[in-house]
Order: sequence, then C-alpha cells, then structure tokens
Amino acid sequence: MTNHGLRTTGTHTGNFGKQKVKGKPGELDLTSDILNRENLNIPNRNDAFTKLVIAYNTTTDCKLKAGLWEILKRRRATLQPVKVKPSVASDTTHWDIIKRTR
Repeated sequence: MTNHGLRTTGTHTGNFGKQKVKGKPGELDLTSDILNRENLNIPNRNDAFTKLVIAYNTTTDCKLKAGLWEILKRRRATLQPVKVKPSVASDTTHWDIIKRTR
C-alpha cells in the first residue's frame, strides 16, 4: 500500500493527514491590560490601509509583499468608480441580421 498523504485509518483528530499540532502556551501574552476596553484603539479604515501601504513600501520579504499587494489591490478596486457604458440602440432589426448571415 502506498502512502498518498491522507490518513484514513486510526483516530481522527480533525487534522487529517497531519500530525497533531499543539499551541505553545506563554507565546501569546494576553493580559487584562491588553484586553481592557478603554485601552483598545482600533484605527479607522483609511488609517489601517495607510499603514498597510507603509508596510508594503518598507518590507523586503517577498511573501509578505505579495500578501500585502493582494489586500491593497482589492482595496484599490473598491475605491475606483465603476464605469458604465451607455447602451446604444441598434438601427438593424433581428431579421436584418439574419438576412446578412444567410
């Protein structure tokens, strides 16, 4: 039997095909001071995207730059107005088009 990467036997832990990964306790420091509502500062949307642009311009990591570019590209697409072309009525009728094709 060949190993195709998907584990189909044994106890399923939810991490199919991958070993169980444990989090490292103590890595994430969430104290009550950090989680305090009065100290919480969420920037508005424009400030957040300005910080993303600064991060994109200053980073040298290629993977990070590619990820930031995808976020900024989607943001730029939402800011540009949609150009709607006016519809032009045709002088030819449906039957004129059929006569030309026969």
